[in-house]
Amino acid sequence: MNYKRSIIITGGAGFIGSHVVRLFVNKYPDYKIINLDKLTYAGNLANLKDIEDKPNYKFVKMDICDFDGVYKLMQDEHVDGIIHLAAESHVDRSIKDPFTFADGHAEPVASSEAVLGEPA
Repeated sequence: MNYKRSIIITGGAGFIGSHVVRLFVNKYPDYKIINLDKLTYAGNLANLKDIEDKPNYKFVKMDICDFDGVYKLMQDEHVDGIIHLAAESHVDRSIKDPFTFADGHAEPVASSEAVLGEPA
């Protein structure tokens, strides 16, 4: 099927992300919604059982910091845009490992700008 848009939603298996993914999959059946999630402590695909078989939904397990993997996915799926919801959200994790915490927030935004050619 040809879709009007192809959108990646990062962090789509998390609490907020799963609600956004479900909304887009159901509200925009002519959009392909790609849920890109690393499935860390915050991600749970059980949140999306009700839409996992919808034709316009696709789950991809991937780290958003994997520039080459994300770039290939964007090329293969002809991605028009990214909704970036993936984030390390527990403050105690930022205290224990601030560089990993920062990388998980800043690097994906810079990478998406490089791929899309415009500010995220």
